[in-house]
Amino acid sequence: MKITSIIAGAALGLASTLATAEEWVDIKDPAALRALYSNKTFKGKDWMDRPWVGHYRADGRGVMVIHDGSRLPRTWAVEGKDRVCVESQFPRACFRFQRDKAQAGVYRSINVANDNKTVFVVEDGVPQF
Repeated sequence: MKITSIIAGAALGLASTLATAEEWVDIKDPAALRALYSNKTFKGKDWMDRPWVGHYRADGRGVMVIHDGSRLPRTWAVEGKDRVCVESQFPRACFRFQRDKAQAGVYRSINVANDNKTVFVVEDGVPQF
């Protein structure tokens, strides 16, 4: 009886892990990545649960506003068929992207260098900057 419970629990855990893995759909189309960044606002939280907002124009310019109100200018460009690279005052970073299968407007970036993942919401439009 005890072994059956352990096996059932392990199977349930594996099933929920597989279901979670299927919630995200890779974006591997340069046109879709350009559309994701063109005149869009990203809203998310950093690893310390502090809010940030990124505004990106179709011309490759952007600005990130971090939790303390600081505005960090940046540029972005699609590279290859599956990533966007961002340059700012920090070292250049490249990201792959996934969209949430069930929730429109919810995305996840994956830092190519370290596999760190960030979930954020994308909205149409950007303010003047």
